[in-house]
Amino acid sequence: MADAIQKQAQITYDLVVVLLVLCWSTVALRLWVRLRITKSAGWDDAFMVLTLVFFTCYCSFILVINVTGFMSIGPTVDSFSEMLSYVLLSEVFYILTTTTLKISLGLFFLRILSKPWQVLVFHVILAVSAIYGVFYVFIAIFQCGDPSTLVATVHDTKQCLPTWFLLTTGYLYGTINVIADWTFVLIPICILAESNMDRRSKIPVIAVMGLGAIGSVSSILRMIYLRGLLFNGDFLHEAVSATIWATAEPGTGIVAASIAILRPLFRQIRGEVREKMSKLSSHKSQRTQNDAGSVPYTGLDDEGVGLTSVVVTTITGNAKASPQSWYALPSPMEETRDKGVQIEQAQIARVVHVRMTSKETS
Repeated sequence: MADAIQKQAQITYDLVVVLLVLCWSTVALRLWVRLRITKSAGWDDAFMVLTLVFFTCYCSFILVINVTGFMSIGPTVDSFSEMLSYVLLSEVFYILTTTTLKISLGLFFLRILSKPWQVLVFHVILAVSAIYGVFYVFIAIFQCGDPSTLVATVHDTKQCLPTWFLLTTGYLYGTINVIADWTFVLIPICILAESNMDRRSKIPVIAVMGLGAIGSVSSILRMIYLRGLLFNGDFLHEAVSATIWATAEPGTGIVAASIAILRPLFRQIRGEVREKMSKLSSHKSQRTQNDAGSVPYTGLDDEGVGLTSVVVTTITGNAKASPQSWYALPSPMEETRDKGVQIEQAQIARVVHVRMTSKETS
């Protein structure tokens, strides 16, 4: 069993690190969009930052538990006693994280909802989540009386709250989270279906909402292993599994809620890329035209007479010279109606041919 626990602890460690990186990155981009691009920061952003702080504290305690306990030499009596305080703190910060996350999501959707019944539903969810979250925090802190004497009183069933009461409050909190998560997914999907957005724009939004629904699945799986988070003999057997899902629940929620705000950033990046590509294409086209009008083409015709395009004047009989690009002097063997023009063309061609031949030999 010790090897299995250590493997699960390693999975938990990796999951915590990955989610921390993703959460900090996406929340930072979210703030950039709200503060610099749309300039529409609100209370939902403030609660998201608070959620990120709570989640970071929660992950810190989980990492300490894993490194000093499960992943080092395995849980001993002494290490188990030392970890109890960290377990209690991690549970408290988990509740704070999920509660503030629900508040942030509710405030965000209230900014875009228009129908009265939708607004009423979200207000009810916000009120219930906040009130019961505060209540559950106090249950977690004082479940065995004074938290400073937790190590001494944890095995005294007379001083700790009954197991059935702790499980009932835990299941009820998980149920509230599941209902809130699915409400935050289903109602926006209904709004999205009624909108005039094209299918191409709807698909990314639905994908983000699907990522948010993972939080509800994690909450359900956490309830399955909830007994492992109680301070009893089954703690070591199921605690790690419960911790994995407890970490995934708020982590995926933070990432999904932040990605949903980044559409203006993606649109700005796409516009800038198109603008730069357009300028580059225009610059290349202009350069090609300039090269075509200024760079001469030189070569020899079939009879060995040099041709050149440096002369941009067409000589036609007694008419005046007219500008023409890419003019090549004809061969002196070419017949023209004006013998004087023919002789003049032949003389110019010979001079050019002599110059080109001298350059090649040098």
